[in-house]
Amino acid sequence: MGSQKIIYTENNYEPLNNAIEESIRTQRAKSSWQYAKVVSLILISVGLLFVLLAWAYNIFKKPNPELVKKIESIDKKFNQSQSLDKQQEKLVKGEVVKYNSETLRFLNHEINGMLIVTRFNYKTTKDLLEGNQAEKITCYLRSGDVSYEYESPSDESLKLLGISYEQAIAYRQYCKYNIN
Repeated sequence: MGSQKIIYTENNYEPLNNAIEESIRTQRAKSSWQYAKVVSLILISVGLLFVLLAWAYNIFKKPNPELVKKIESIDKKFNQSQSLDKQQEKLVKGEVVKYNSETLRFLNHEINGMLIVTRFNYKTTKDLLEGNQAEKITCYLRSGDVSYEYESPSDESLKLLGISYEQAIAYRQYCKYNIN
């Protein structure tokens, strides 16, 4: 056994290993850029979502001018009706005098120099404003300072007006006893 020579071949795989490592680095860089793009798109989307939500919240919270005007007018009417129907009182000789309130509405029609007036009596102004039924409806005929009440007829009034009872009754058809 003497001298045998061992023969071996040496292979240099270093360029191949470098190429593989370079390929792996390239793939890692490529995937890192892809992850960066995805993350940046997500951040941009979230930012855009917050901007849109803020805009929607601003629109939602901004008062509508027409709605504000309507609410203010309703509040004004409510306050007016509250103050109109307050019972009035006055101190007279140390005694508190309370006044009753009544609201009247008149409908007029003129024919042949005669004014036919329909009078609606409401208990309170609130009843008139809310369109409630009138407490009492009366009608009268007037010319100048003289008037003839249909509910309480007077011959003196007819003489002063210069008309007959039949003529007065003929004018009564112009009275408006219903307001529907």
